[in-house]
Amino acid sequence: MQQVHDIEGLDHTGMVVPDLEAAVAFYERAFGAAVVVREADTDVDATAIGLPGETVRLRGAILRCGSGLLELHEYLTPRGTAGRRVCDEGIGHVAFRTSDIDAAYARLGALGVRFNSPPNTITSGTLAGRRWVYGRDPWGVVVELCQDTRDARDIRPGPRS
Repeated sequence: MQQVHDIEGLDHTGMVVPDLEAAVAFYERAFGAAVVVREADTDVDATAIGLPGETVRLRGAILRCGSGLLELHEYLTPRGTAGRRVCDEGIGHVAFRTSDIDAAYARLGALGVRFNSPPNTITSGTLAGRRWVYGRDPWGVVVELCQDTRDARDIRPGPRS
């Protein structure tokens, strides 16, 4: 990876959930994530987090999922709202690699992921052969499953098998 100035790389993906314990249990069961850090109920500087004038209190957990980190926060105050569309500005989705998209699709569907369609296959171009499917976790976060062919793996940084 090319280092740009002082940026070393992506550190983690953060998601807000309405129930931290339920979300931790779901991501452990569904994606094999493992808790590495627990954050107790914490008062947060409202201005620093972008909520000036609010009283901000949250709890959190950081989970390792393969080679990545997922940070989950439950805001105790203020409570958030749901309803983002995948095309709305901001983070669009969180993608998880799999070596068997059909098996993961079936297993995650049984655990409550609501998929938009069965897995799709890209048929032309640089990513030909790559398989993918979008769905939503129980709290509405858009998740993607992706399965790469040998050639498509070359675009992804990090360990290669």
